[in-house]
This record gives sequence, structure tokens and C-alpha cells, in this order.
Amino acid sequence: MTSLSFTNLRVYVDEKSHHMYSELTKGPADSAEDIPFIKMPDLFVAATCIGANQNKYKELTKKKDIFYADAFDSKVHLPVLIALAHKHLDDFEKLSDPRAILNSCEGWANGGIQILYEQLKTGHGLRPLYRLVDFVLNEANEN
Repeated sequence: MTSLSFTNLRVYVDEKSHHMYSELTKGPADSAEDIPFIKMPDLFVAATCIGANQNKYKELTKKKDIFYADAFDSKVHLPVLIALAHKHLDDFEKLSDPRAILNSCEGWANGGIQILYEQLKTGHGLRPLYRLVDFVLNEANEN
């Protein structure tokens, strides 16, 4: 079995959306109801899932690095990201290239972060965590 190394690779977001990542992960760690994403890798994966689910792939125009890819959990995050990269790349050969996987996921995340941001900041519900739960349940029911 081949192992992919994401060591020393940076994860990028569009510079225009960086403020959304910062806002959605800023706050005390004990405030999950107000700040559902403590770490940027978790938020990035969620944005990637939403972008892929809604078929909103959007190339990055000006890249800003936000963290090293080895911050992803190899048993939780990476299998999801590889599967979502396959949706965009549709080529198993490219799935052996960690940078190609990240590039693909960055496009999905760029398409999904605005949707996620709007749900958490302006969506229905009292607090962001409950807005997120409502959004996920609505998405699951529509599919």
C-alpha cells in the first residue's frame, strides 16, 4: 500500500476569503456553540465538503497559506479530502500526488467557504453551532 506524504505542504485559501476562516475559528476553545470550528483544518474540510456537495468549485485567484497540510488528521481528514479530490480530478493517477489533491480541495473549499460563512453568520438559529446543525440536516434531507 502506498503512503502519501503531506509533510511540508502548505494549504492555501483565496486571500479574499481568509477573513472568513479567521472569524470562524477565532474565540475561546470552550465556546463550541459560538465557535464550532476551533482549528482551521476542521473548517477547511467542512468548506471542502460543502463546495463539493453543491458543486461549487472555484479556483483561487490570490493564494494565502493558512497552515501546513500535516495538520490534517491522517485517519479522519485525509480520506475525505482524497475522495473529494477524486470528484474534481476524476483521475486515479493524480490521486497519488498530494499537491494535486490539495489543489483540488482548495478549489472546493473556496467554493464552499462563503456558503458556510453565511450559514454561521446570518443563518437561522440562535447560535452558530445550531445554525451549522440545521444546515447539515437540511443538506442531508435534500440529497
